[in-house]
Amino acid sequence: MNVCANTNTIPAVCQGPDRRPAPGYQTLVKDGERACYVMGNVNTGVWSLLDENKPEDGVKLTYSAGTKCDGRTGRSMEYHFICDPQVDGPGEPVTVAGECRFMIIWQTKFACPTYPAYSPLLAVWGLVLLGVYLVGGFVYNVCGRGEPISIGAVPHSEAIMALFLLCRECVPGPKGTSAQETTRLNPTADV
Repeated sequence: MNVCANTNTIPAVCQGPDRRPAPGYQTLVKDGERACYVMGNVNTGVWSLLDENKPEDGVKLTYSAGTKCDGRTGRSMEYHFICDPQVDGPGEPVTVAGECRFMIIWQTKFACPTYPAYSPLLAVWGLVLLGVYLVGGFVYNVCGRGEPISIGAVPHSEAIMALFLLCRECVPGPKGTSAQETTRLNPTADV
């Protein structure tokens, strides 16, 4: 068997003029009877999560369209790559045979999700740089350009005020009413 391509070694039972390349073979040699079954087509490989709700469990690679099994169903093989960060190297596969569907269970650290290299420290530095930009821009606008000390001297103050007003509209007021509804109910209220 081969995970991402056709096998390099073809079993002796499967060699012959009508052999098909495949990612894996099922062979039978019993009571003088010899059979070779193709366990999928490498062009049908489909990757998916083992559990859509728990990506940390691992991934699955399914090959289908192999030799017919029961006259209508093509044989297939599924690699279940189980996330195990404790395994050194790629790990070892364990084959679980079946009639029409083979399952290969493979515990490996390479099936574990790789999360983006995000650090809370990066967010802190981003906020610090934003603060330096706003304070530095304020100081430049007041001292260098002679603007009066006001919110208008802060860089992009109109956009910042618009963002705060937009957020205020989204935050519910007393008893689940929005700030806009509070103003409509009590026009003298400070909102």
